[in-house]
Amino acid sequence: TGGAPATRAQLEYERVALEHLAAAAPAGLCVPRARAVGEVPEHGAFICLDYVKMGRSGGSARQAALGRLVGQLHSAQPAWQSTFGFPLDGQCGALLQPNNSEGRQMNWLEFWREFRLDYQLAVAREQHPTDLVLQERGAELSKRLPDVFADAPIEDIPLSCLHGDLWAGNAGFAVADDRPVIFDPATYYGHAEADLGIVRMFGGFSPAFFEAYHKVRPRAPGFERRCKLYELHHHLNHLNIFGSGFRAGCLALMDSLLHDLD
Repeated sequence: TGGAPATRAQLEYERVALEHLAAAAPAGLCVPRARAVGEVPEHGAFICLDYVKMGRSGGSARQAALGRLVGQLHSAQPAWQSTFGFPLDGQCGALLQPNNSEGRQMNWLEFWREFRLDYQLAVAREQHPTDLVLQERGAELSKRLPDVFADAPIEDIPLSCLHGDLWAGNAGFAVADDRPVIFDPATYYGHAEADLGIVRMFGGFSPAFFEAYHKVRPRAPGFERRCKLYELHHHLNHLNIFGSGFRAGCLALMDSLLHDLD
């Protein structure tokens, strides 16, 4: 939770998120099961997960296995969700992440504008009220979202079960059988490409991961432009959690996207 104590509601969201991930995960991808969520007076909330002894990173074969399995996860037909979002509002790190928990029918562009880009900009406005440049560029980008998706017919974007915070710090490999493991999710249902946003920000997955992933889910036209948008979400999220050290990354991605659209 970004260094902040977790509430019981946050950990209940994590429990449900892990259930959804496990239901969509292909054979070979390990998602630890949450056994209990509770609260100890004067000590706070807790979640009890299956213990999986893990190593990190791994060589190219392990990275390729993770990429292939994440691609299959994103390709699975959702069994428990019919709208973009998630049954519970959640969090990404320490920041609340609204997820269209009321289940309104909307397309992906509408979801992303309301519950990701405009929401993050609204939080930034509260926390950094004098930063007019960030707000002006963010508002311009929000207006131009249809252009960002010009190569991807909005109504054709299917639901995928997303990890939501997928980077090397939230993945590993089981020591017992070498299976890839994913954990600490910020799960919702959305465009599969959105799950590649934070790994582009922080790295940690090798070229073998991406090569294997895109064998399962080939890059579609406009992929690189959309991935800038999805990476921007995580820069804004970190700006709103950790402060102005992430401002430059936000502006750089906004400027790059707006330049691409001119």
